Amino acid sequence: MPITTEDKLHLLADLLRNQASEQYMTTDEAEQIQRLISTLSTEPNLQPILKETLSAIEEKHQLNHQPFAENDVVQWINVLNVE
Repeated sequence: MPITTEDKLHLLADLLRNQASEQYMTTDEAEQIQRLISTLSTEPNLQPILKETLSAIEEKHQLNHQPFAENDVVQWINVLNVE
């Protein structure tokens, strides 16, 4: 059974929450975040605000291979609308 767009958004949010709370990101987590962003960005029915948020996450991710700031993560998760 393929993973749905909603499942991918939940996984991305979980990874973001985890690294923000621990202030640490493994190489595997960083690669997984990049793969999820790449996959989600190609979803044809994705809302424009979600695509913009994914682009923002990707830009921060590529510029800085450190954990994301907690305030950024909170903002992104609010847009991703996943609990």
